[in-house]
Order: sequence, then structure tokens, then C-alpha cells
Amino acid sequence: MSKTLTSLHQSLKQADRLEKRERHLQKLTQAWAARLERSQNGRLATALVFFLSTFPVAIKENARLEFLPLILSFFGFLYLVGRTRRINRHLDNINRLLVFTKRQKNRCLGLPSGRPYESAEKASIAYSLTRDIGLMGQHSLWTLLDETISEGGVKKLLQWMSAGPQNIDHLRERQGHIASLRTLTWFYTRLGLKANANEVNLANHQIQDFIKNPFVQEKFNKLLWANLTLWLLTLGLVIGAALTGIHLPAFVFLPFPLLSLSSLGVSQPAFLSGVGLSHHLNLLAPVFKAIENKAHTNVSLRRLTSTIYSHSPSKDAKNLDFILGFVGTQTNPILHLVLNFFTPWTLVSVFFLERLRKSMIINFPACNEELSELEALGSLAIFEKYQTRTYPELKIATELHCVQIYHPLLERTKAVANDFEFPEGKSLGLLTGSNMSGKSTFLRTLGLNQTLANMGAPVFADRFITCPLKIETCIEVTDSLRDGYSYFYAEVRRLKHILDSASSRTPILFLVDEIFRGTNNKERQIGSKAVIRSLASQKTAIGFISTHDLELTVLEGSQASLLNLHFREDIDENGKMVFHYHLRPGPCPTTNALRIMQSEGIEIVTNVGTTGN
Repeated sequence: MSKTLTSLHQSLKQADRLEKRERHLQKLTQAWAARLERSQNGRLATALVFFLSTFPVAIKENARLEFLPLILSFFGFLYLVGRTRRINRHLDNINRLLVFTKRQKNRCLGLPSGRPYESAEKASIAYSLTRDIGLMGQHSLWTLLDETISEGGVKKLLQWMSAGPQNIDHLRERQGHIASLRTLTWFYTRLGLKANANEVNLANHQIQDFIKNPFVQEKFNKLLWANLTLWLLTLGLVIGAALTGIHLPAFVFLPFPLLSLSSLGVSQPAFLSGVGLSHHLNLLAPVFKAIENKAHTNVSLRRLTSTIYSHSPSKDAKNLDFILGFVGTQTNPILHLVLNFFTPWTLVSVFFLERLRKSMIINFPACNEELSELEALGSLAIFEKYQTRTYPELKIATELHCVQIYHPLLERTKAVANDFEFPEGKSLGLLTGSNMSGKSTFLRTLGLNQTLANMGAPVFADRFITCPLKIETCIEVTDSLRDGYSYFYAEVRRLKHILDSASSRTPILFLVDEIFRGTNNKERQIGSKAVIRSLASQKTAIGFISTHDLELTVLEGSQASLLNLHFREDIDENGKMVFHYHLRPGPCPTTNALRIMQSEGIEIVTNVGTTGN
């Protein structure tokens, strides 16, 4: 129990520290807001002084000293404009850090923390898992983890959450990467705050969409070489005529300008594509630049972002803008015509633009992948810093051992931790217990923590021994009407899927709540016994089934791998139910359904006599 108190108290202490930081940032916000207001008022005052100072200068013929207030107010106004902008930027940075701090505090307290994924439908995670154990939504595992910057980072983190059992060595390597980022959590935090300043979702896949297709048509190279050849011939004629004094007729010099101007149509699509690429790349350029600079002095970051460090996408952004400056002369029609009348200006510029695109298509996908990987690792590093630092002990054999494991989405003051371990030869826990006693919460607790273990992330427990397991659930069958099925039929389909997964020899963790609740008592017991026997016989499947049918607990005598467990409530001195949410061995000795009905005012008659005429 002492470890439980330590684990939960550490989370609460972290929340206290973040609360103090939040109050400090709020004070800073007020102080800098007051500075901003004073600076803005000073700017208005100097503007008024400047305006009033113009009258003496305009009235007096030989004004000299009268220029002094005019000059001072002018430069004072410029200074205050710059100062106002700096204060505004600093205030924005404080506000973004304040939002970040509030988010971490709420996470430590188990409260909703924002940043939900825009649509669970778009997530690459089974719909059943998003609802059953709370992977997605307004208050979910996603909102505990997400500190990504770009859409690529979002997809990478979703991929890690939805991936099946991974190689243990791969997960340990990922844990090592997270550990290497411990000294860089503030750097990554600043990186995220800088990216959020753009107030856009940095879509790096759009950059790849731009660079995957050529900016020019197939005939571009022929036109380019034809223009260059004709231009050099024309230039040679001009130089020759100037040196020899021979006067050549004007029509001799016309072929190049005619060809050059007629070739400009092929440059328009390249310019538009280049502008679109520049827009998206410049959003990510500050992020890449910060990584490149930090990787220069940090070996761990340089290993994680070796391609970014060596190829420098931020330089590509600069080079792109430089080249677009040449191609963009077409926004000035007169200058555009003059330049291309005398030189192959635009075609040569487009050639260098296309060459840059070809270079980017070789290097940028790898840079993008490294950025996405860094975002996912950075999210887990911040998760480790502020929420939990207990890493799972990963084993090859299928086993499950939890010491003081608790639900990460419950308020920390209300969370109850539990110990559990499957004895040798046991692999199926049959959970019985009273209503509202904690059976469903325990299943979700295991599902969420196993998801974190599958990602290589820390878990919410004092100790968690497991192996990489595919998670299969049947907890909330709320998609029955959504898919056009009855509740019972949808439940049968979900259970059949679990049985198929268990028989495939893939290591799985199955979590089934209130098995066959959608049918009558007799058929429910028959079907439940069949499913329990099938799952209990699988060597690579491990998990839990909860039920209200106490008759099923007798299966422990015939199924060697089955273990009876239960949650229950106590009755206090006032006759009220008290829930402790502690997992206990054996079948549940109590029920509370009738007591709950009575507490809500439903009249219950337990002894009913019969009369006849």
C-alpha cells in the first residue's frame, strides 16, 4: 500500500507544482499585459505629440528648435511600436506556456485535458477500442499523450497506439529513445509552443504531395535547351556585330525573343506549385531549423534526426524562396516581358526550381519520418516527465502481474489501485461482483495500461509485468445500431472475433464485460460456458470475463486455467452501500441489484403469496 500512496501522491505533488507554476504564469501574464497597455498608451501619446509638433514647424518660418519635439516624438513612436510588438510576442509565449501547464496539471489530476483528435472515425484504431477502453475522445488516452506538432506526428502516435504486438527488443529500443530525450523535454516543449504559434495543423503530407509530381511538363527540357542554344547564338551575333562593326538586320535577332516569350506558358504551373510548396514548407521550416541547431550540440538528438541534420530542410525552404524570387517576376508583367525578351530568365529559374524539387523528393520523406518519430517520442517523454515513470517489465512468455495498477482517466483523488497476478497455470479471470463495484473500470484499467506497454510507454502502476499483447474487447457494444445490427447479434460478432484471434496463436489480452447480456438467462449461461471453455483452452490468450451469473463460477472446478475473482460492497452502520473497488479472490458472495432498485424508490416485494378462487 505504501507504494500505491507514493505513486498516486507523486502525481498529486506534480499537480501541485504545476499549480504553482500556473499561478506564477498568471501573474506574469497580468504584469506583461499591464506593460503592453502602458506601451500602447505611450505609443498613442507620442503619436499625438508628433501630430501637435507639426503646427509650430508649419507656422514658424525659420523653425529650428521646433523640430526637436517632432524628431523626438517620431523616434519615440518608432521605439514604442517595436517595444509593443516584442511585449505582444512575449505575452503570447507566456499564454501558450500557461495553456500547456494547465494541460499537464489536468492530466496529473486525471481531469479532461483537451487536445482531442478531431474525429475518432479517422483514427487508425478499431472503433470498438476507442469506445471500450477510452483510447479516443474528449477525455481519453489520446488526450493524455498527444503533444504532437504536425499531422505526420499525429499519424505516428496513432500508429503506435493501434499497432499489434511488437518485438520486445524494438519496444526496449523505443524506451531507450524516450530516456535519451529526458534532458530535451523543455526543448521539445518550446518546439511545440513555437509550432502552435502558427495556429495551424502543420500538414507535412501536403509537402510530399507537392514534391511527388514534376513541376514541369515533359517538353520542358527540349524548350529549355532550344532557348539556351538560340540565346547563346543570338548573344554571339550581338557580340560579333559589336566587335566587327557589321550591321545585321533586326529580324536576325527576333527568333530568340519569339521563342522565349512563346515558351512562358510552361512556367505558370511550376510557379503555382512552387508557391504552394513554399507556403507549407515555411510553416515547418522554424521547427526543422530548431532541430538542426539543437542536434549540432546534442548527440542523442543528432542520432534521432540524422537526415534532418545532414540535409537541412530549413535550407531547402530558404533556397525555394530564393528561386521563387526569380520565377515570381511574372507577377510584374512589364518586368517579366522585358527580362524574358532579352534572356531565358524564367525557364532557367524553373529549371533550378525543378532541380530543388528532385532533391527534396529524395531527402524530405526521410526528414518527415524522423520529425514524426521525434514528435511521438517527444509526446511520450513529456508524458513520462509529468504523469508516470513506471515502465513495464516486458517478458516473452504470456503473463500478467500488476502491482497497484490504477485507471489513468479517473480523478487521482478517486482512483483506487489494485494488485493482481495470475498464478501458474491460470489465464482466465472470471469477474463477478455487485453493480457499480468496479468490474468494468478494472477491465478498462488493464486495457489502457496494456496499450501503453505495447507502445513502450510508462504505465500507471507501481509494477507491471506483461508481454506485448493484442487487445481484444467486448465491453460497450454501442455500435450495434451504428452498423445495423441488433445488440445481441453485434455482441456475438465481437465475441466470435475474439475467439478467432485467440485461436490464431497471436498473444492476446481479451476483456469481456457482462458476457451475453443481450439474451435470456438460460441461453446466456449456455453460451457463456462455451466461450469460457474455448478461451480457457488457448495457450496464448490471457484475459478477463465479467458476469452477473454466479452459476458460472462453478467452472473453476472443471477448467484448470480459470480463476474466480470478484468486487463487492460493504454495508455501513447506516445500512448504505460502501464501495471499496478492491479486487478480491473467489466468487462474489453478495448481490446488490434489489438494494439499488429500492434506493431509487422502486417498491420490491420479495415474498409473494398465491391465492385461488
